[in-house]
Amino acid sequence: MKQILVMVTAAVLFVFAVTAQAATLRSDAGIESDRITVGDIFDGAGAAADRVVGPAPEPGRRAVYDAVYLSRIARSVGLDWRPATARDAIVLTRASTAIRAVDVQIAVAEALSERTSEGRIEVELDNRLLEVHVEAGSDPRLHVETLSYDEMQGRFAATVVAGLRDRELRIPVTGRATAVIEVPVLNRSVRAGETIGEGDVAWTELRRARGNEDVVRAAADLVGMAPRRTLPPNTPVRSRDLREPSLVNRGALVTIVLESRSMVLTAQGRVLQDGAAGDVVRVVNTMSNRTIEATVTGPDLVAVTRPGAVAQF
Repeated sequence: MKQILVMVTAAVLFVFAVTAQAATLRSDAGIESDRITVGDIFDGAGAAADRVVGPAPEPGRRAVYDAVYLSRIARSVGLDWRPATARDAIVLTRASTAIRAVDVQIAVAEALSERTSEGRIEVELDNRLLEVHVEAGSDPRLHVETLSYDEMQGRFAATVVAGLRDRELRIPVTGRATAVIEVPVLNRSVRAGETIGEGDVAWTELRRARGNEDVVRAAADLVGMAPRRTLPPNTPVRSRDLREPSLVNRGALVTIVLESRSMVLTAQGRVLQDGAAGDVVRVVNTMSNRTIEATVTGPDLVAVTRPGAVAQF
């Protein structure tokens, strides 16, 4: 009797070994479908390869099957597979197309550029690591559905829509947006009082922000002017840092002209301060040693037009 039992047991094991399909665990793999099959997990699964064992993770996400679960799957479909160790596992990653922060930034910048006629828009998301995964092979078309923008604060809030094959995905975002403009700068250090020429001008980009309202934006407003103080190169220049170039310089000899209805008098004087065209400067008449006030009218030329100036001249 015992001999018959042993023979039956051996026969059963032999039949199982013959009917069971030998299989090997695949390496970590990517999957395209929304379902996980036996063939995604095992090589050599044969006819069982198309059997569905569960839903796939969301695009870009992973599913981890451990040794216990893998053993159950193998037994349920008749595969000859056993884990070598308790740590055997497989990681299945759902293939995807990624929508990244830079893609969203471009869409928002294009929408904001329609609201300004000056410069380009530079966008920075609050969530700099933003990354949304959609079905592999998708070609999502991004457009901005809603957009609010506070230009003074440089803040925006928007809803970006990704158009997919069968649906639309809405992505809410917030961040900072700044207009960037090109402004003229000096390509060398220019001393106070020195006249700025066309060859002294270069260009740089500047973010529009509070406090930059008086920055010079046109080369024509820079050329021909003189700094009130020494200005460094490659730095935006403010209007308050410029003046008309001096036509008279402190300590220089100038011609003083006094003109009235009946006469024109001239004298030599020594100017006590620098002055540009139209400036009122103090001048010492070298003949009378009197100090008078005169208006700069040209290079080394000043004019006295104040009533009663003849008596002081």
